[in-house]
Amino acid sequence: MTTTFLSKPQQVALQQALFSSKLLNSEIVTSDNPPSQKQQAYGRIAVMLYRFNLQKIKWPSFLKTAINTASNECSWLTREIIRCQQSYKAQPNDALIIEQNAFFSGIFSEELAYIDALLGTEAQPE
Repeated sequence: MTTTFLSKPQQVALQQALFSSKLLNSEIVTSDNPPSQKQQAYGRIAVMLYRFNLQKIKWPSFLKTAINTASNECSWLTREIIRCQQSYKAQPNDALIIEQNAFFSGIFSEELAYIDALLGTEAQPE
């Protein structure tokens, strides 16, 4: 396994999200400190990003689902996703899509790297 800056509860949250989305079939790692609701929300959003592949993502449906996922757990992330949604609705162009790709890749970089390492390149979405 690759080196990660994610805590054990964050890793567990990601693995739970991967298992729920049927990307991971194996047993989930446990932790003395179970993941918080916020960590679980981050995990679900990161798995959505991974599954929908940032280059081919359908932004309107992703943003709506991400807002619903983050809304009760992380107010700053919810605000940023809403900002992205409003920008996308106002003017969905290539520059904005590139900006949103970079934004989400940056926020979830550790999570996406962990998912890549956990699933390996053969399971990458196309």
